[in-house]
Amino acid sequence: MDADQSLHIADPCGHCIDGTVFITRRSAKKQFRHSILESWQHSCAYCEKPATTLDHVRPRSKGGETKRNNLISCCANCNSKKGSDDWVQWYRRQEFWSAENEATIWIWLHQDDTMEQAC
Repeated sequence: MDADQSLHIADPCGHCIDGTVFITRRSAKKQFRHSILESWQHSCAYCEKPATTLDHVRPRSKGGETKRNNLISCCANCNSKKGSDDWVQWYRRQEFWSAENEATIWIWLHQDDTMEQAC
């Protein structure tokens, strides 16, 4: 391709946007979930066992959103047991609680706040 040519990719409706790659919603969701699990090395943020689920730290039933800073890697057992409880109160009652993991979760939850203050 020479300098006068450009790459055009058409979306399913026939619209062309130079250099844009379209992915399906399903693929985007899979990549989103995978990126969070990868960030936590596929370990539960609470108990450190292998994680296959994501926990809404602030439950959706209590206004929590499906955003990166409200989702953490979680094993199915912890996700089920925590349910819609406040994460700090629930976590501090667990025998596997650690101050270090609690701090790591807190930093994750406030990552947007931290970035805004740095700017």
